[in-house]
Amino acid sequence: MLEEFGLTPTEEKVYLALLRIGSSPAADIIKKTQLHRTTVYDVLDRLIEKGVTSFIIQNKVKHYSAVKPSKFLDIASEEANQAKEKQKLAKQVITKLNSIRQEAKTHTLAQIFIGGKGTKTIMNDIIETKEDFIEFGIQGRFEDKRSLNIYTQQWANKRKKYNIKAKMICTKGTPAPTWYMNEVKYVSKEYQSPAATLVYGDKTAIFIQEDPVLIILIKSKNLAQSYKSYFKLLWKIAKK
Repeated sequence: MLEEFGLTPTEEKVYLALLRIGSSPAADIIKKTQLHRTTVYDVLDRLIEKGVTSFIIQNKVKHYSAVKPSKFLDIASEEANQAKEKQKLAKQVITKLNSIRQEAKTHTLAQIFIGGKGTKTIMNDIIETKEDFIEFGIQGRFEDKRSLNIYTQQWANKRKKYNIKAKMICTKGTPAPTWYMNEVKYVSKEYQSPAATLVYGDKTAIFIQEDPVLIILIKSKNLAQSYKSYFKLLWKIAKK
């Protein structure tokens, strides 16, 4: 578990040895851990640097001690504070980068994303848009991908926070994303699409079921409106 606090397996071994035997010279730690002399001295220096080990000099010999275990709570609190500061900095960076992007007057019409990270990018963009979305041609669920399990739950919570609803059309017999923010209808296999299409705001995301998934994101009001019109027709045919 100490590896979660930045300790390597060797550092963990030396720290635990110190915790068991108490204040000791390096020779005792070498004997206890059965590690090479040079390794132990290097590790002790690193543990002192990380603030989990201290030393005193007795009769011209260094005696090392493990600091009290509550130090790890201090480390966790410090990391949490650093994370908060990093979030604040990230928001400032985003504002400045968006400003630069607008000044450049560039307008991206299409982007291509691949795999789970690409899927997360689209999901996050939906949250930033804060608009309801539609989706059809669904062959499965986001949460079916193991790497997206945790993120999908976080995404669902954000959708709830911003009240982002969805209308979805699935092929009959395929698993649907059942969640109270989703309204789902089904069509027969004759209307089955080879790709899942998701429309939000003026953006259209087309998910091509390769391995890994290939996503084409197109920003076009006309295209988005065309898909929305098609979706309305399909929605009338679809059944709950």
